[in-house]
Amino acid sequence: MKKEIYEKYKFFCAQYKLTGYNIKKLWAIIRPICYHKEFIKRMKDPFWHHDCKTIGEHIICDAIVTYKLITRLKKKGNKFNFINLNIAIYIAMFHDLYEEPWQNNLKSKEKKFKNLHGFTHPLEACVNAITWFPQVFVDEHDSLVIIDGIIHHMFPLPVRAIDGIPLELNNQEKYDALPEKYKKIMTSSTLIGKVGSFSLRKSFYIEGRLMSKADKIVAMRKDLHSLEGYLALVTGKNKKLREKD
Repeated sequence: MKKEIYEKYKFFCAQYKLTGYNIKKLWAIIRPICYHKEFIKRMKDPFWHHDCKTIGEHIICDAIVTYKLITRLKKKGNKFNFINLNIAIYIAMFHDLYEEPWQNNLKSKEKKFKNLHGFTHPLEACVNAITWFPQVFVDEHDSLVIIDGIIHHMFPLPVRAIDGIPLELNNQEKYDALPEKYKKIMTSSTLIGKVGSFSLRKSFYIEGRLMSKADKIVAMRKDLHSLEGYLALVTGKNKKLREKD
């Protein structure tokens, strides 16, 4: 499967016109994540994300587009040198590492509206990223930027605020087991810009904002192939899942 993942990566690099040295540089950053057993699991059925693309495939594409956006900015002059490329790529690789397949999932019927996948999956992704890749979250400032970027990657769509009311996360036990320092970062990130049960703001950091832009480019231009795919973003149901336009 590892060889297949690398071949997929090269295919998507060609699709997004990433070439030469840049292919090797980006792969060096994302390879340890791509080869993790949980990521490998999300490269295949049943982890479909948008129409015919899996979560893992979508994440790799987001990382490629994020890399391209940042390298282009850095070529424009020294004023963009402060952007941390690695941090932005980590946000891209972690932003959709949610727990369970979300389309056509009967469990969602049992949840309150404010706890549906669209609002809570960034929280689940944060929890899984910290749990599976603790080495990335050693530095406090890096952790703050990565977590804030993951949580608000859906902007302008809202994310569920951690406000003491049950979240009904699919990985609630993992969240409960997190060290308090990470829970505090996640909580404060969702309480700023809070309206009702939701946080309505973009990431404070340019790395998170650029990754959010890349996510929109990938989803809207490449991933979604059908009306059913777009409707699934709201309903969670997709009768044409895995079918191309």
